[in-house]
Amino acid sequence: MLDYQGEKFRSWLDEQFEKEKNKPSKERFNMKKAIEMLGVSKTNMYQYFKSANLKRETVQTITRTFNVSENEIWGDDLSKPNAKPARFLGDGTPNMWIVPIKAQGGFLEGYGDSVLLEQNIEKVYFPFIGQECFAFEIDGLSMLTEYVPGEYFVGTPIENFNHLVKGRVYVFQTIDGIIIKEFVKIEDDYIHLRSQNEDYNPVKPIYLKEVKRVYQREMVIKN
Repeated sequence: MLDYQGEKFRSWLDEQFEKEKNKPSKERFNMKKAIEMLGVSKTNMYQYFKSANLKRETVQTITRTFNVSENEIWGDDLSKPNAKPARFLGDGTPNMWIVPIKAQGGFLEGYGDSVLLEQNIEKVYFPFIGQECFAFEIDGLSMLTEYVPGEYFVGTPIENFNHLVKGRVYVFQTIDGIIIKEFVKIEDDYIHLRSQNEDYNPVKPIYLKEVKRVYQREMVIKN
């Protein structure tokens, strides 16, 4: 599994900048030119760098723009000399809840108040995240191609709705069930969402008071 971390993209860019340092300043490849080539704002670029796992479409845009393969930027670090092993976090204490209710990629199916928080579910040690987290098995086809049924969305709870970022994918735990969707906006006390698979749009907005908890993505466990 490739790990599409923004910090790896930043490191790759820094390597390219270093190669250009002896060229005249006007010809040199630098951050300004990289941003212009991608057609994004400076703010968006730095959001990429902070991302724990970039979107599939972002990865494709980057590789097309700079004419490189995914492996050149996000390849297996363990295959390189002097590579550092994966950094394990925590002390072995169980920190990840395995939620038995699947995160619906389609529409909510009505679990009512049986939607749980942390009661009567398995908790295991997950060394790649240093805090308490939750693993949701993905179900349905509406979030293809980035989110595939059978994979696990690993997330941590956000503190409040103000932390939601347009265009990012979250798991929403509601009174009716658990759903995985891309956040669009909050308007008139409703959360507006969309599916990445256009065949499943539009998505019915969720009333704010029906949302029990929202989980931001930390990583996806692939099959």
